[in-house]
Amino acid sequence: MTAPLTAPAHRVRPPTARRAVLLLLRSCSVRFTAYYWVGFAAGLAATGHLGPGLALLGVPMWLAYCVGTESVNRIADRAADEVNRPERTRLCEEFGWSRLTAVAVLSWTVFVLIGAALTWRHPGFALPALLLVDIGVAIGYSIGPAFKRHRVLALLALTAPLITPLLTGWAVYGGYDTLLSPVLPAVSVLAAFSLGLSGIKDITDVEGDRRLGYSSLWLSVARIGRGAAVYAFIGAPFLLLALYAALHVLPLPALALLPLVAVSALVVTAASRAVAPLDREAAREVMHQYTFYFLALCLTACAPTRAAAAAAAAGIAYWLVASKTLHWSGGLTLSHLRRWVRLFGPALTVKEHS
Repeated sequence: MTAPLTAPAHRVRPPTARRAVLLLLRSCSVRFTAYYWVGFAAGLAATGHLGPGLALLGVPMWLAYCVGTESVNRIADRAADEVNRPERTRLCEEFGWSRLTAVAVLSWTVFVLIGAALTWRHPGFALPALLLVDIGVAIGYSIGPAFKRHRVLALLALTAPLITPLLTGWAVYGGYDTLLSPVLPAVSVLAAFSLGLSGIKDITDVEGDRRLGYSSLWLSVARIGRGAAVYAFIGAPFLLLALYAALHVLPLPALALLPLVAVSALVVTAASRAVAPLDREAAREVMHQYTFYFLALCLTACAPTRAAAAAAAAGIAYWLVASKTLHWSGGLTLSHLRRWVRLFGPALTVKEHS
């Protein structure tokens, strides 16, 4: 009897159930559920209808949305992530790509079912329309139209996590009076804020993005010396805040956010100076942290109610825990902060390699 020409393939043992859950949560960046849930809660608070029932219903709804969005991104970006995010790719591989595909389908099914239940309970045009926008932007960012591969569309799509959940929360009960004030003014402030900072995420993805034929518009503007354009973007949301407060379409507490323009300038300056891979990681993580806290503060200031403040506090608590324990990168560390601060010193001539 002849021996086989090749040895049998080594069978990888599947992860335990507990390990699989942890792999899924970390690889799918579930901390970003806080972005969506806080916006949804603020939209409900703006109409005066944020209660325990809808707040709790929003948890599985937006967790499913987050996992669905991120799992589709992981699958679509598999080739680029092997370069940009090898550590996250290893988590996906251990979990299993076929399992991740099944999770994506299940997550979107859950989101659609909860959205359908909300629409049945609160009939109207705005809510189903916005739910479709939520789904279209999240999925279309990576597949189909693949907004992320278009320089302008990518930046516009990245405003969605800050604004579409807010609009979706408003749409549950609707009301054009609350749409005109404070919802649409808050939407424009957050969109302007996102346009100024969202491109920072591209600083760690340059090599992998080249595989996809994508070149960041934000990085191009920063590199060719048109810093004034970038700083005009970061100043825009604060000018809008002042204008809306003067016109009484946003409450005066919104003016308390104006000093944060200095923080925005620092975040952008650090990102534009980051060259070494570890410095880029630090600049990107600081951007993510600042973006979430600005979102929570802005929504609370624009809809200054106890319910909105409680939702923001709950979102911040979740963000802190999820960033540290459930995110693939481990969240913001002292090492990140030290590197970020050093970016404001003299330029280093030695490049580091991660």
